[in-house]
Amino acid sequence: MKTLAKKPSPGFTLLEMTLALAMSLGIAGTVVGLLQQQISFTKILSNFQFLREEAPQINTLLATLINKADSYRIYGNRASAAAASGAVQTGGRALRLRFRNPDGTTNYAIVSFEYFNGKNRLNFYYRPADQTSWPTSPSWTITSKPSLVDFSNNTGILLIAMTGPNGEEITYAGNPD
Repeated sequence: MKTLAKKPSPGFTLLEMTLALAMSLGIAGTVVGLLQQQISFTKILSNFQFLREEAPQINTLLATLINKADSYRIYGNRASAAAASGAVQTGGRALRLRFRNPDGTTNYAIVSFEYFNGKNRLNFYYRPADQTSWPTSPSWTITSKPSLVDFSNNTGILLIAMTGPNGEEITYAGNPD
């Protein structure tokens, strides 16, 4: 009598299915973990966007402006700076710059942190030597990212403390008068 060998049935055994399902869940969990880590890293990078992108450009611009100025004075606000009255040493929101021209005339500029058009802005106002009144709107906006800018000179060195939109703080130091 001849016995027929039992043919294996098509499909997987319970052990093989359990192993495949466990491996799939492990891979899916790893992918979700990597995605979560990428999202967290991107969020951290975007929180420091002000320090990475805006701050170096602001530094270059302010350093150039202040170095070209003949002198500066700190005022509590733009109106005081325009009137050149009530200079302060700390807690200023406006910086008045004087530029001496080769022909002996002087131009003036104000760098002012103010609430303008619904946003906090660090604005630049320029007044040439042939004009007697200040413009009502800024010549240009330096930045609209900071939540606070504080000009001070209580140590003999111009300090510009800037607080970014996420609470990050940076201080620029300028030339003494």
